[in-house]
Amino acid sequence: MSDEFLKVATAEINNEISEIQNILNSCQSSLDVSANATKIQKSTHKIKGLAPMMGKEDLGSLSALLDSLLKKIMNGIIVNDLLESFIMAVDEMKKSITYPNYNLDKIKQRISNLSSALS
Repeated sequence: MSDEFLKVATAEINNEISEIQNILNSCQSSLDVSANATKIQKSTHKIKGLAPMMGKEDLGSLSALLDSLLKKIMNGIIVNDLLESFIMAVDEMKKSITYPNYNLDKIKQRISNLSSALS
């Protein structure tokens, strides 16, 4: 993996995380997040694919969990605590980019539990 690839990939992931955050900043409730699920999912999908290619497997797996949850929401499932969970997830995603080997287990478990409750 070249330094140039890592630089470009990191910038792309940071842009996608910022895009999610911008969407969340306009949301007042979980219903607002649900209404924006398609837009948010485009970003989580990009991160899901790109993060593992740059050695950020944990970020990729968190993004995959978010992506899966968003697809359920796009199919009409209502979720409580969605806004709070996504705000936490974005904060953790940012930390995982900034700090090498940052542990995402807690947020992954939270998102997994939220998603499992919908199955």
